Amino acid sequence: MDPRKVKELRAFVKMCKQDPSVLHTEEMRFLREWVEIPPATQKTKSEENTKEEKPDSKKVEEDLKAEEPSSEESDLEIDKEGVIEPDTDSPQEMGDENAEIMEEMMDQANDKKVAAIEALNDGELQKAIDLFTDAIKLNPRLAILYAKRASVFIKLQKPNAAIRDCDRAIEINPDSAQPYKWRGKAHRLLGHWEEAAHDLALASNYNLQIKWTLVQHSRQYLNFSITTFLFKNIFSLYLS
Repeated sequence: MDPRKVKELRAFVKMCKQDPSVLHTEEMRFLREWVEIPPATQKTKSEENTKEEKPDSKKVEEDLKAEEPSSEESDLEIDKEGVIEPDTDSPQEMGDENAEIMEEMMDQANDKKVAAIEALNDGELQKAIDLFTDAIKLNPRLAILYAKRASVFIKLQKPNAAIRDCDRAIEINPDSAQPYKWRGKAHRLLGHWEEAAHDLALASNYNLQIKWTLVQHSRQYLNFSITTFLFKNIFSLYLS
């Protein structure tokens, strides 16, 4: 088997371990059905009723050759399932990162972002792209704008454009989960299984860190509230 194919398959399995929901998508239905088929069993004749026969080596070789094309075809189906041709559009506008950003421009960028999200929810993908681009030109140093636009490029089946936006978002804020998530999905569309697994794992890790931080803050707030409650009540009893 082609070592490159084996490497890609290993990366795909690793990605599935990190994100099992991948296996439950409609695109992976063929793989689930294949895994669920019970192994074929050979019927053996009783040694008491039949004499042991040596297998015809020529026939066995012919059978193996006949099975090879279907095996290669199966590997090819796994590699190409859900993979699309890369987009070749010109790079999208990224805004001037050295531009002086006024407070008014930030407010306008936020308005454009809200309008873009509304367009996205209405299924107007190109309109959403245009509005996110307007927002980026007004505030080119806000990472979330690039991540949001990347998510729309994914819906438009333009993974290369999404990767460019995610790269820019990560340059601005490398500690955000969103750019890694969408870049991972973009790599998956291109069949870059190893890169996809790496980015999706990073996105998951950042999300876990955020959740853990929220839990810690909640515990601190709870402890503070309990301490305050006890102090007030004890102090009241002392005064009475």
